[in-house]
Amino acid sequence: MSGNEIDELINKIRGTTPSSELQKEVEALIKADEKNAKLKADAAKKQLEDIKAKEDLLRENPKIGAVDTEEEPPEPPARDKSGKFVKKEPETPEEQEEQDEKDAETIKELTKKMAKMVEEIAALKKIKNYRTPPPPAKKVDEVDDFVKQNITKDFEMIV
Repeated sequence: MSGNEIDELINKIRGTTPSSELQKEVEALIKADEKNAKLKADAAKKQLEDIKAKEDLLRENPKIGAVDTEEEPPEPPARDKSGKFVKKEPETPEEQEEQDEKDAETIKELTKKMAKMVEEIAALKKIKNYRTPPPPAKKVDEVDDFVKQNITKDFEMIV
């Protein structure tokens, strides 16, 4: 038995493949990727050519893609002699009432939002001024030597 045969037997027992087979698989994957890349490149070239052809067609005749509308442009707002804009009055009282209703609704919504904001601000102020309890003290197993030596009837004075 030669060294290669022994390596192959060991690889079979371990369940591994020799490096030459792995290399073949890698080369096959690389070739497949190259084919896919070529197909994608060809598709991209075809799309680019289609786009260029449509662009040339549009340059020759720009009205092809345009939408034909013969609407008149809106009238500019009226101005007085000094150049300021003139306020346009609503034509009917109904329009004025509708506008007033819309304004009333927006005012109601804004007041509700303001009330909510006031409550939130008050809550935030409470949180900011809230005092947290002090952290728990460390437990001491033994009393300090200084304290032991000085425990007398005048202990309150020393401490």
